Order: sequence, then C-alpha cells, then structure tokens
Amino acid sequence: MLRVLLLTSTALVAGVGLLRPVVAVAPRLAWSAAALAAATSVGSAAVLDVDVVFAVAHAVLAIAVPLTLRWRAVATYLGFALALLLIAEAALGHSSFGFLLDTVFAAVAVVWFGLAAGQWRSGSGLRPGPVALTAAVALAGAGVAQLLLSGLLDRRLVGTARGVTLLVLVVAALAVLVLTVVLRDVRRRYRVGAVGVLVAVVAWTALPGLPQPADLPVPGVPRLASAAGTPVLVSPHRPGRNLVHFPESAGLGLVVETAAGPVRAVPRPGATGTWAEVDLPAGRSDLVVRRGTEESSVELDVGELPALPDATGADGTECASAALGGLLAGSPAVLDRCPSAALSREDGGALRQLVGYLARLPVPSITVVGDDSPRGRAATELVTAEAQRHGVAVREDRDGALVVVSGWSRAAEALAEANRGTTYLYGVHLAPWLLHGPVVNEVAGATLPLRFDPREQRSLAYGMTLAARFGGEPPSTAGFQNWLAARGEHVVGAVSLYASAQVNVMQMTGHQHRSTGTWIPNGTIVAVSGPLGPGDG
Repeated sequence: MLRVLLLTSTALVAGVGLLRPVVAVAPRLAWSAAALAAATSVGSAAVLDVDVVFAVAHAVLAIAVPLTLRWRAVATYLGFALALLLIAEAALGHSSFGFLLDTVFAAVAVVWFGLAAGQWRSGSGLRPGPVALTAAVALAGAGVAQLLLSGLLDRRLVGTARGVTLLVLVVAALAVLVLTVVLRDVRRRYRVGAVGVLVAVVAWTALPGLPQPADLPVPGVPRLASAAGTPVLVSPHRPGRNLVHFPESAGLGLVVETAAGPVRAVPRPGATGTWAEVDLPAGRSDLVVRRGTEESSVELDVGELPALPDATGADGTECASAALGGLLAGSPAVLDRCPSAALSREDGGALRQLVGYLARLPVPSITVVGDDSPRGRAATELVTAEAQRHGVAVREDRDGALVVVSGWSRAAEALAEANRGTTYLYGVHLAPWLLHGPVVNEVAGATLPLRFDPREQRSLAYGMTLAARFGGEPPSTAGFQNWLAARGEHVVGAVSLYASAQVNVMQMTGHQHRSTGTWIPNGTIVAVSGPLGPGDG
C-alpha cells in the first residue's frame, strides 16, 4: 500500500511540475498530492528498510513542487528531477528490459496525470491529441510486454493475485488505447483515460509486492514444495516409485495420496523426519498431503523418464538429502545418480588414511560393516585390502575397532546393535558419508575421516540454510557437497579425524542442547587429529 500511494502520488506531483509551463493546476490539488507523497515517503523510512536520506530527499522534492509553482522554470526542473527519482525507485534492481518497461509506465503516468490535472494554456504549442495517442500506445505496449515478461499463459498465474493483477494491468492499458482512439474530445480522452491510466499504474506498482508463482515441476528434478503447512520433498521425481519426505518438525500422522491410493509417512532408519513410498504415473499429477485437518496438493510432472531405483531403495534417504542440498543452493538439477552408486576417489583416500591411522595405534583387528550397494562393496574391499596390507586382521572382534562403510540405514542398524552389546575397545569409526545426526547419534561417540571442518563458516551456513528451509533438517555430507557444487565450490583439503559425542550441557536445568543448523543434534564434533599425511594410508 505504501508503494502504491507513494508512486502514484509522486507521478501526479512530477507531472504537475514538469508540465507547469503548459498546464495550470489548482494549488490545492498540487499540495494534496505533494503532502501524500511526502507522508508516504517518510512513512516508508519509518516502517520499512528504506534509506532515511533518500526518503527525506523524496519528501523535500515533492513539497518543493507546489511551493515553486509561481516560477515555471523552477517547477519544471523540480518535476523532472522527481520524475527521474520515480523511475529510479520503481526500477531499482530490475533487469534492462524490466527497467525499460518501468520507465515507460512512469513516464506515461507523469505526462497523463499532469495533462489531466489542469487547464492547458493557449499558445503554449502543446499538441495534446498526438501526446495522448503516443502515451496510450506506449502504455498498451508496456502492459502487453509486462505480461510476456511475467510468463504469457503461464498456468501458475491462473487464479493467483499476481495473475489477476497482470490481467487488470493489460485490460486497463488496452482500454486507455481504445478510448483514446474512439473519443474525439481531447479533454475527455484525458479525463476518462486518467481512470484507466490510474488502474494500470496501481496494478504496475503493486506487482513487486505480490508473491512470485512457484516454480513449475521439472521431470527428474526432485520437487521441493510446501503443503499442509510443512515443507515436502519428492525424490527422484520420476515415473514409478518415489520417496516423499517431511521434516521431523512436521510430526507424525502425515498421509500422502496419489492415484494409487493413500500412504502414511513413517520414520526410516538412519534418517530424520518421515518418509512415504508412493508410485507416480508418467506425466503430470497431483500429490495430496494431509496433516491433521489440513490438506493441500503438490503439482508434479515426472515426464517419461526411466525409473531410478537407487533413489528409493535402502540408500534413498541419503540420495534425497544430496538432492536437497543442490535445491537449497538455487541450482535444481536432474537427479540421475545417487551417492551410493560409486565410491568416490576422495572418500576412498579418506578410508585408506583411516585404516593407516588405526594400524599405527596399533589395533589388533577391524570389524567391517558394509552393504550391497556399489559404494558399500567397493569400500568393504578397500578397507579389507588396506587392513591386510598393514597386517591388521579383519574379523568380528570387540577387542578391535568397528569400521562402518555402509549406507545410512544399514549403518544405523549396525550401530544400534553395537550399542546394545560390549563396546569396541578401539572405538567406532564411520565413513565420511555417514556424518548425519540420526546415524552418528546411534552411539555415544564415533570417529570420522573428513576433508572439511563441520564447525567452519561454510559448513554452518549450509546447516542453517537447510534447517530454515526444511523444518530443522540436520545436515549431511552428500547434501553439503551438492550445496557447495551448486555455488561453484568443492570440499578440498587434507583428511583429519573428527570425533562426535552426544552431550547435554543444560541437563541440570532440564533443557536440551540443540543448536539449529549444527551437524550433530544434541551433540558435538571436534577434530582429534591434525591432517593425516600420505604415510597414514
């Protein structure tokens, strides 16, 4: 409302001043418009994050116009300066084409309001007829261009406030053009057309304050949306089996429904929140989300892509977390590969250095827990071969060390089982990709070989962004790597050992220690070694 009142009243004051040599305006009208422009300018500085100096300058210019009406040249210069200020305020931060459209809207409003507000002076050389036609054509063209710029016939605009506003803008601009052509009386053109120009300008000034429509779903790009008052992630957003994920803050009792029927979202081992497995038909469809008495739908479009079984299997939760990292960085990409599809060179090197470190303690034996994924099998073979190379036995032995190289779900089960029995004498050691709160917190403490510090600025920024956008979701290594990659950065550096531990520093007062965005909810993680050199592997 402040923007609408400020820009429309400023356009009238600027028009009165700019056209002072050829139009005589009643001082009362000029003062009223100037007072409104000055009040809304100062009010914007008080209510919104607007530069005070800029707001005061706007108010002073607006008041100066009616003060100087008796001096035509001075009023003209002030009106011109106010018109430039109007264009700058309206077009701030817009692209070059958007700036052009804003300039046209502002110029038409200034000229039309200025000519419609008073009596034209005889002998001034003003040709109001051609000016009206030129302004009407420019306004109609800018209105249609604004619709094209916002997405012509975009189905996301149907039924939304932004779509209705765009429609009103175009209809009003075209109506002004029709009236300008049809009405023969030039003065009536301006007086009647002023209503249409005012409607078009109000719609134009209101557009930036209206929410942009949600992004259209893209086949193969995991769908991040909001439904029933909670964030929701659909992965991999392909035909066939998909995972629907809700954050822990959404609670239990969520139900999702597709054409195949309703499915209840339930927890999964090693992951936070709840998950529902659904079957999606090819092409467009709607996913209905029910949460208590709330119900809403999420528009989907999975296209005709082939299924991606890895994204919904045992390691589907990690795959979804990896995709979420890229989405949060504003770089949606087709999900065609999950982290468990292969053991990366960096993770393989970290595991080698971990085994070398354990051999130097020395540990008498290593118990390896893997899984059937390509990454899990490759990691098991690598750890076994490195242990044998260092002369360390690989067997089930609690007098040695436990090394877990499986995915999240298998790791959570193995750690929960280990936590129920006798502890491993040389501790629990996890692969780098297992740095995820629900996995790590299955045991009181664990060690991980990492190439980044979870307490550094980038790591915490990712964690806080994730928690803010997805209901307190804890970070993951795969999500962090994708978040960095989308920003043109990467995890690089030497491997160091980090130890996690569950802590509760506020236990005496009955409060829990859980900082939003931290990597270990209700816990901490610290470096317990310097960078491991090549000799450690």
